[in-house]
Amino acid sequence: MNNKKVQILMSTYNGEKFLEEQIESLLRQSWINLEILIRDDGSKDRTREILKKYSDKYENIHVYLGTNLGVAKSFFELLKKSDADYVGFCDQDDIWLEQKIEKAVAELEQERGPALYCSNKILVDSTGNPMNKQDNRKRKPGFGNAVVECICTGCTAVMNQELAEILKSKVPDHAILHDWWTYLAASYVGKVIFDEQAYIYYRQHQENVIGAKPGFWGEVQSKAAYLKKNRGKLKGQLTDFAKLYQGDMEKDLLVQSVLRAEHFPGIIKILWNRSIYRQSLLDEIIMRMLFLFHRML
Repeated sequence: MNNKKVQILMSTYNGEKFLEEQIESLLRQSWINLEILIRDDGSKDRTREILKKYSDKYENIHVYLGTNLGVAKSFFELLKKSDADYVGFCDQDDIWLEQKIEKAVAELEQERGPALYCSNKILVDSTGNPMNKQDNRKRKPGFGNAVVECICTGCTAVMNQELAEILKSKVPDHAILHDWWTYLAASYVGKVIFDEQAYIYYRQHQENVIGAKPGFWGEVQSKAAYLKKNRGKLKGQLTDFAKLYQGDMEKDLLVQSVLRAEHFPGIIKILWNRSIYRQSLLDEIIMRMLFLFHRML
């Protein structure tokens, strides 16, 4: 099985601080037939110099220098260049455990048709040390979740060729992020696998925790702020999705029901629609309250 080609897609932007550590972890993967495609999104620091050093040294690292498109569009540009049996996304500042790709492919090999694999992650601080607080909640992937929440962290995502080809043929203008769009599309056309095990050190920077408030109400405020920051973007993403993906009547109606929740009576209907869901009860309550008060779309 190890002879099948896997391509890792990485978009970089001013990533000089942790980039070499990330690339070194990719080069230590147990999977043999591995290519790394890297697109730089207009970096101004030493990122391009670092990328040149690695591409000159390793034949399986291919670098593309581009102008600044933003993270989602940069990843979609890389996806268009992919031609492997399996394709994965990668951030510029994490650390991958050696069996990450091997574990993902083993799961995807059992599937027929478009499939996406994603997994849990080990939260580490800026120095790479595991944090005391880890997220070990059980996830229930599904299209009803994907329309309002992304549980597929991009750096854990690996897809088979069938899904990659579908994504390449239906590139959106208004995706919130490449990983959310991929989760949305995969749960519409095929299978999503969520692995509760983790094979990646997911680096948390200072900006990841700024604004977090202590206590129950602090958590409520933080979660509400996180959901509201995608207001407008969620509408754009689902509007694009409705144009590009059609044919499953039940799922099409679900997308339209969310979009109609911008106004009455759609707002009232969405409050009682149990086909859409977020992973935690608190998130679920906050989401429906935001729909009620015109703060979700």
